[in-house]
Amino acid sequence: MPIICRLIALEPATADQVKARPTGLEAAVKAAKNYADVYRYWDGIGWLLGEHRPRSAAAGWLTLGTQVSEAEARIPGARLIAAPELKRLSAELDAIEPDDLAPAYDAASLDEAKIYPETWVEWEETFDPLGQMLEHYSFLQHFARRTAAAGQAMVLYFEDDGDDF
Repeated sequence: MPIICRLIALEPATADQVKARPTGLEAAVKAAKNYADVYRYWDGIGWLLGEHRPRSAAAGWLTLGTQVSEAEARIPGARLIAAPELKRLSAELDAIEPDDLAPAYDAASLDEAKIYPETWVEWEETFDPLGQMLEHYSFLQHFARRTAAAGQAMVLYFEDDGDDF
């Protein structure tokens, strides 16, 4: 079952409430009207960004902000990226075009580094995982840009989507 990463926009007041009282996260997620996702490519996107721009906020996008839920088994805890931090992240992401990340891709290295879902070499036999990852990276770019421009915060919300790989 793939673990997906949903990108959820929150108004600053709602983000402050979630940060102060993480038990309100589920209600905020269910009420969200502005969201997207990077599907199962979140960890691979993090890897590519880390290889392309080590030590940058973009490379650490999965660890930015404040953790607002506990990790469960294979599912990372949700993270809340406040509006000011999201603006900085968005600016960095905007400076990195999807094709800039392609040279960092190496399926065997991703599998060896245990980058989720650890099936990169296998996937290359049936589809183009790099192309999918770059497309989902562009979704992250656009969502972060729109959300930051609106002065909102962003939650990275991980869940098992219940489908097979």
